[in-house]
Amino acid sequence: MSREEIDEVIRLVPAPILEEICFLDRLTSLWRYDYGEPFDDLPGNVKVFGTNMYNEVDRLFDVISCARCRLDSDQRSNYLQRLADRDNHQNLLFEFTPILRLDFSVRVDYEVAGHAEGNNTVDWLIHSEPVPLLLDVKNRTRDLIESLVRVQLGERDPDGTGPAPTHDPSLLFRSVEPKFRKRSPSEIIQAVWIVTTIKQEESELQAAFAKLDASRVHVAIFGDWGDDVHVLANDTKAKETVLKVLRLRESSRRAVFQRITDPVPC
Repeated sequence: MSREEIDEVIRLVPAPILEEICFLDRLTSLWRYDYGEPFDDLPGNVKVFGTNMYNEVDRLFDVISCARCRLDSDQRSNYLQRLADRDNHQNLLFEFTPILRLDFSVRVDYEVAGHAEGNNTVDWLIHSEPVPLLLDVKNRTRDLIESLVRVQLGERDPDGTGPAPTHDPSLLFRSVEPKFRKRSPSEIIQAVWIVTTIKQEESELQAAFAKLDASRVHVAIFGDWGDDVHVLANDTKAKETVLKVLRLRESSRRAVFQRITDPVPC
């Protein structure tokens, strides 16, 4: 990018964010800025400060740069205004996770209407070939909060580490089905991108996905800013198309674990 383009992106940063102090996170060697609220739903009035508040400066720049190119002036103005909301700031950032790696020749529409039930909108309509991709992004933190509560209450695994998650993976898919109409993936691929900090038990996650209406949700992607993701799909061709269009690679270790069961006595 030229210096002029960089300056233009910086001018788009909402004033409340631009005024924040940045700091170098020496654990990760990343520059961060404090723009969020702590988790405060833990026992004993404990508050948790972490990456839910301390966002990466690079990701903010990437997102605003992408919004500058991908959104029209009205959409961009509305998006940046909402981005300044501390309570929803990280959710708004994550909306662009699937778009950052997308080839710029692929046209996208943001917050599209007419594809969901009722008045619902879907985050992205990606005009890919041979079929378009309808994609909604969800940032889930409830499972992380539940895990922190269990740690705060003193639960530990036998090796002394924090307890393996025991939450209901179906909560990750709440409010997803109404986002889509009944369609064939040969007509339009309907997918959800889910950001979750806690790894999910693989078989339980698969079972939760299998309960969804397969005519409404064809693909579920679990990832964040990286290109390595965990993917569930009820249509192999749709899965291959999503990975190719979004320039992703499937990882068997991303977002999932296998629960260890007690060995059977000899």
